[in-house]
Amino acid sequence: MPRQTTSVIDRLESKLKETPAPYGLQSPCQTFQGTKLNTGHGAIWHNGTMECAHRVAWEAKHGPIPIDQETGKPFVILHLCDNAACCNVDHMELGTQRENMQDSIAKGRHRRPAATTNKLNRAVELSDAGKTAAAMADELKISEDEVGRLLAFHAQDASLYAAEKITLGPDAAEEMRRYRLTGDYKAIVSVLGMMNEARHIDQLDLCV
Repeated sequence: MPRQTTSVIDRLESKLKETPAPYGLQSPCQTFQGTKLNTGHGAIWHNGTMECAHRVAWEAKHGPIPIDQETGKPFVILHLCDNAACCNVDHMELGTQRENMQDSIAKGRHRRPAATTNKLNRAVELSDAGKTAAAMADELKISEDEVGRLLAFHAQDASLYAAEKITLGPDAAEEMRRYRLTGDYKAIVSVLGMMNEARHIDQLDLCV
């Protein structure tokens, strides 16, 4: 007998759990319980690739996400509930990447407390002072490879910042730059990983 297949919607619905929504929304969140991305969005296998669960849910109800004529790319989906894993389509609306970033910044989702010692800035200072990688690694208590990654991040950030000013607007770009430069070390390395994997500006197409 041929193997029975389960539709992506059936698989999606089997991984949803009802959770409370913020005040003002009329229905609860349908929070995805399966695999999640670093952004907090659910991820589900569909059409031969991993897709964002909330986008699959949106398209199941409304059809393909329309193209933003300004960018030539599909609109992003804004979560009114601020729950990235929520797949309740009533909690979603279409928007631009600029609107998404401005909403995120306004609600403080991109803010991180400054580290006691900002290893990125200190690594740059030591490099400018002519210190060797070994000396920097010794002071910062990290490996020489990590020193190299921090300095590479610093060198790459200028082009990313310029691209974000065009894509997101100057205010949002400045906040993102502040986030990268004053965030804790784990956040910095995480952003660097996204930059390398997505080749700088493509990280603006994160699953939103």
